[in-house]
Amino acid sequence: MLYRLLIIILLTASYSCKNNTDTSKLPKEHKVKSIEFEEFSIADISSNAQSDIRSWKSFQSLMQVIVSMAPSKIKNTENLVNSNPDSLLIYNRLAPINTKTIYENITVERDWRTHNNLKDTIFRLEKKKDKEISFMQWNKFLVKNIPYTFSVFAKNLNYNTVTLGFSEKEEDLYKEIFVLDSSYTEHTNTKKVKLLDDNWKELQLTFVPKNEGVHGIKLSFEEDSKNGDNILFYRPTLQIPTKYFSKIGEYSDKIIKEQSSVESSYYTVFFWLMQIEEELKQLLAEDAFPEKIEAPAIKARFRLFETQVKELADNVKNNPNFQKEDVQKSIRNMQNTFNDIILRINNFYDSDLENQMQYIKSQPDTIQSINNKNTKSTNDNLQNPDNIM
Repeated sequence: MLYRLLIIILLTASYSCKNNTDTSKLPKEHKVKSIEFEEFSIADISSNAQSDIRSWKSFQSLMQVIVSMAPSKIKNTENLVNSNPDSLLIYNRLAPINTKTIYENITVERDWRTHNNLKDTIFRLEKKKDKEISFMQWNKFLVKNIPYTFSVFAKNLNYNTVTLGFSEKEEDLYKEIFVLDSSYTEHTNTKKVKLLDDNWKELQLTFVPKNEGVHGIKLSFEEDSKNGDNILFYRPTLQIPTKYFSKIGEYSDKIIKEQSSVESSYYTVFFWLMQIEEELKQLLAEDAFPEKIEAPAIKARFRLFETQVKELADNVKNNPNFQKEDVQKSIRNMQNTFNDIILRINNFYDSDLENQMQYIKSQPDTIQSINNKNTKSTNDNLQNPDNIM
């Protein structure tokens, strides 16, 4: 009896230890926290700079992210942000070569051709085997009732069509075939083909999801394509009208959960920082600064701003001891740096050389006046007989 009791005690203890070990391996639950930071007010942009700044596309994309996706309201942005609510801006850049990009019977390689002053990398898309399915796909969380535009620049190599499409749970929801022939163009509410130089084309397909959740964005070949058929492409992006950026920001926690393994308590802040970092990276890579601010001092400030964004994102993601006060302090530093960028831009525009020259020309010529006075005085003296020796 004692022996049997001892066995029961040992089995119970063993089971209890096992349960404790399993519990320690369970993932910890992260509670989502919201954060309000002090009023983030942006410095006034000079009226002389407004036109160039509003037409600077990569800066406009950055401003939309900063303003529309911020956890708290950002003030004094009217003169910095393009006022057209329906204009398309890049929301997501789709990486052709990435561990998260899906490839089915297709090869994507960098192509070393160049195109005018293009700073984008050109890629070659090639079918591998003579079977029907052949595509590359990016999975992204889409918010329902927002019009997303899948845009890509493409050119025929030895195959004349490519298909753009949207899917959900492996079911095609909407797709269109685009002809890459040099003379072909098209413009409808959902499908656009814009002819560019050297037989390149910008292809656009617009889709409005009925459900929120992860969707596939596909670039594919048709069923009749053969092994070795290929095209060139660059800059695949997902774009949305500017007026929907704030709505996207409301879904930051869901987007982060679906698209990354981050377990941050500050989902809204981390999502905001991720988007800013992506836009800053593109802005600096494109290097399409307006001519008047094509200066090392301006670029250096943008790089400092990028460093501060990356540092805060890393702390929010990886530092469990990073407190609310630390987040707020880091955001204040970002605000100061961004305002410094604006003030430096103002200096470049307001101290314009042409304006200075106009000012100088509008002033009386002091040297000439003195010379004229001296000449007049000399003439008077010469005309006065008392002054002639």
